[in-house]
Amino acid sequence: MGLPSVVTIIRTAAILVAAVATLAGSQPQREPALVIRNVTILSMASDPGAGSVVIRDRRIAEVGPTAGRDVSGATVIDGTGKFLIPGLIDMHTHVSKTRGSSLALFVAAGITTVRDLGGDHEELLRWKADLNARRRVGPRLLIAGPYLESATNAARQHRTPVAEMVEPTERTRIGVAAPSEAERIVAEIAARGVDHLKIRTTQDRETYLAIGAAAKRHGLSLTGHSQPYGFDALFASGQRSIEHAFYPPLEIAPAERRAAFARMAGAGVAVIPTLVVLERIGIPTDEGLRSIVEAAEHPADGKRYLAAFTRADWREQLAEQGPDRRDVYERARAGAVRDLREMRTAGVRVLAGTDSGVLNVVPGRALHEELALLVRDGGMTPLDALKAATADAAAFLGLADTGTIAAGSRADVVLLDANPLVDIGSVSRIAGIALGGRWFDRAALKQLVDAVPSSPDVRTNDWRREMKQ
Repeated sequence: MGLPSVVTIIRTAAILVAAVATLAGSQPQREPALVIRNVTILSMASDPGAGSVVIRDRRIAEVGPTAGRDVSGATVIDGTGKFLIPGLIDMHTHVSKTRGSSLALFVAAGITTVRDLGGDHEELLRWKADLNARRRVGPRLLIAGPYLESATNAARQHRTPVAEMVEPTERTRIGVAAPSEAERIVAEIAARGVDHLKIRTTQDRETYLAIGAAAKRHGLSLTGHSQPYGFDALFASGQRSIEHAFYPPLEIAPAERRAAFARMAGAGVAVIPTLVVLERIGIPTDEGLRSIVEAAEHPADGKRYLAAFTRADWREQLAEQGPDRRDVYERARAGAVRDLREMRTAGVRVLAGTDSGVLNVVPGRALHEELALLVRDGGMTPLDALKAATADAAAFLGLADTGTIAAGSRADVVLLDANPLVDIGSVSRIAGIALGGRWFDRAALKQLVDAVPSSPDVRTNDWRREMKQ
């Protein structure tokens, strides 16, 4: 066999160069390193300390007093006089109800992960894929898909028949009428891809336990509202979190209640009290609540930040409120605060969530309000409250790379102008955010929010009920 000609060698080399260039062009461009320098680091895993944080390839690469000294070509953020916390986690949201435009509002509030507890499965899967691929700006999305209801509640919601509701409930809830249906329904949901399973109401104790057993078989964490079958059923079901605490308030002896809470702590059952719901619906007068809904629809500056569906849903929720609304919410609040303090004493993990999508609960800023209420009403320290929305939430979710500022963690951090350990309200004083390593300074965050009023889903309800043929 003869040696290849010079022409052949040149042609082969050219093909190889072109192939390498094509391959390089198909790969995502590597982002420059980001260094947040001379900042007070509130890592949630150790005592606060001054130092720097280096972010590279969407991960935290270095943390400490000497971090970043030898990094060249990096984007450098001066953190002097500022405080760095992990990205916040909202443990109870309904993104279908607040629509895609709300994802920007979460980010602008420093929320880098949201746990969705019931919505339109298909669009949640699309949004999740878009977020993971960075085709859309928003927090990491953990989803339940549709939530499970008793067969009775699947057909009716409060005073409004399902067929008349604004929400297209045929895409958000599934009725489970008997234990025999649990395995099939849970298997179908699991096969389509979810991170956890949500129950709202259940037909009876046996169906509740059957759902829990099916969730366990499919490796899904079961979460949802407290069910009216007692604590033995709660533990037997394997339910891992109670949303909105206990309502109606537990009418059992204090010693029995404390013993039950101790069992909850031992079983690892967490509570997401969503105190902000009780505050935002229960405190305003009837006229005040109507004014809030009207202002959302016709804001003074003409800039709507809530989606058209959300505004319509708020109007419907307002119409659902009965004449004894404030008394009902006050009773619920009193019970929730009592239980919350006793649960914390017993060692139950309390986490921060908002139920965004509910009347007068605005996505993003509602989590800041929840943290303030956990301090004011729940007796938490600011550090406890922050952990409820960072390290403790991540630990409950099994996210080992989230919730703390440490080498190897996801590069989700929030830069604050003031110390939240002194005043929890300082979580609202945001100077910048790294979302998966992508830096948004104050101006960039403002651009995100300013773009919301022009979003298609703010102008038009894009989530209407399917028309009957």
